[in-house]
Amino acid sequence: MTLQRIIEEIENIMDQASSDDDIGKDSILEALTDVVRDAKGTDSLDFNMEDDDHYGSWQETDFSSLSDLEN
Repeated sequence: MTLQRIIEEIENIMDQASSDDDIGKDSILEALTDVVRDAKGTDSLDFNMEDDDHYGSWQETDFSSLSDLEN
């Protein structure tokens, strides 16, 4: 995330917070946290794919018998 993009995001948060009285402290903090995570390159949705056996098990399953259910 570029510095310009970070500034744009923060300005957007400031504009929204100043123009809407219903936006509270928690919403502002959540938005700022998202910007910080994006800037750092960290994401709260960290999918760990260490269990390759589980991934392979459903991928190799033969689902052709499910076509009979359509009739």
